[in-house]
Amino acid sequence: MESFLATISELNSPDQRAFLYSDLDRQKVDNPDGYKEAVEFWTRLLSRACQRGLLSTTAFPDFSTDSESKDEDEDEEEDVLDRIGKAPVDMPSVLTLDRRLLTLRLVFCGDTPMGLDSVLDDMQRRGVLVPTDDFFAPPLRRWANWLATRLLPRGIASRGPSAVLVATGPLPEMATRVLAAHRSRVSCPLTDNIMSIDEFRHTYCRALAPDESLKSKYAAMNVTDAHVLLKHLVDTRHAVTSAQLTAHPPTSSAAGHGARGADLVKFATTAASLAITDSDFATYQVLCTRRLLAQQVSALEARVAELDAQVREALRRQQRPIAAARLRLKRHIESNVLTKRVAALETVEHVVLQLQQTSTDIQLMQTLSAGTLALRALNNEAKDIDPDKVADAWEEEAARAAELGAALEDTQAVVLPDDLDVEAELEALIAVESAKDAESKEPAGDAVDALADSIGKVKITAKDPDTISNDEPQESRVAVPAE
Repeated sequence: MESFLATISELNSPDQRAFLYSDLDRQKVDNPDGYKEAVEFWTRLLSRACQRGLLSTTAFPDFSTDSESKDEDEDEEEDVLDRIGKAPVDMPSVLTLDRRLLTLRLVFCGDTPMGLDSVLDDMQRRGVLVPTDDFFAPPLRRWANWLATRLLPRGIASRGPSAVLVATGPLPEMATRVLAAHRSRVSCPLTDNIMSIDEFRHTYCRALAPDESLKSKYAAMNVTDAHVLLKHLVDTRHAVTSAQLTAHPPTSSAAGHGARGADLVKFATTAASLAITDSDFATYQVLCTRRLLAQQVSALEARVAELDAQVREALRRQQRPIAAARLRLKRHIESNVLTKRVAALETVEHVVLQLQQTSTDIQLMQTLSAGTLALRALNNEAKDIDPDKVADAWEEEAARAAELGAALEDTQAVVLPDDLDVEAELEALIAVESAKDAESKEPAGDAVDALADSIGKVKITAKDPDTISNDEPQESRVAVPAE
């Protein structure tokens, strides 16, 4: 946090920092313009720090750079599945902040901000910050609380049990990035539009990054941030339906795949498809089973590889009984457990493919039905049109246009002169111009001849070099005979 504050130019100036860290309640009366500038400064700073997770109670974990060394777009779906369950649940929040911790977090160069309460109250009145209780409350209660913050005095309006505030400023941009990322990955709406909140957190976590350089840190979305973002998508974009939205979301989405839609999220492109149906629940159950089997197969394959390494190590150390035990366990997993899991996964994969195929067939039939209705409407519009009459009228008008074009060609042929006459006139003009050029060159030739004659009459008088004085004028060295 301190390194981030060091990049803020206003805080590096002692005078500006002294003003910004002072008690801003006094400035509100004595210096209204300065107070407004201070509030705008703190609004920008808190928004930027919050989006970077610097105001959260936890910090970003130090993930290895293995995923950074490869292209982010390569095997993105596989990377998402690998991250599910591996990233810590308690990720830093980039959409909420705790006002009780801000004063300590923003200490810089030994200075402590004294006017943050006034700034936070102002941001709440403008809707930039919203208490989590109000954010997850029903719309009517939310509007009532907002009006209270606008109309009631600060001491009364700011009372409340929630010290955690939701930063609403970056929500629209983040929601747009999430929807764009979702549209780019959907191939079959039936299966791709349905997911758990845990999958949502891992699939779209990087949409919360404020810039490209920070995307590698976003291995998972904070649980509260996920519910905040889903709430915004449900209320404002009407593109997502979630089966559970509470003011205090659960700390883990593992609460039962058997719970009917307890953590189900559904994306939809139309309002008619927003409702979560029994078909959606059934499809979600199939997808959960496939993911569970895939994880089991991966774990068993890893266990087989581990046992194989243990067998080789035991043989290297001449521990034959241990090697035999590990080998028997390895064969048991390969023959009795892993084979059955792979067969079950293959069966579920066939079920998923059949669901996707049926969904695609339904979409195709719906497209043909819509095309039929559109074609029928066009045919109804064209039923009063006689094709023969239209063709005859077209031929008649085309003939008239051809006659007009022929008439214009005849008129132009009469007006235009003969090409032979034009060529003869051009030759005559060329001859005249050539004669003029020859006359203009003759005087110049006479002048050149006269200059040559004068140069030929010049004589140079030779003298002994020793007898030539340096004071002698240069004109005496050249004798030019008179005409």
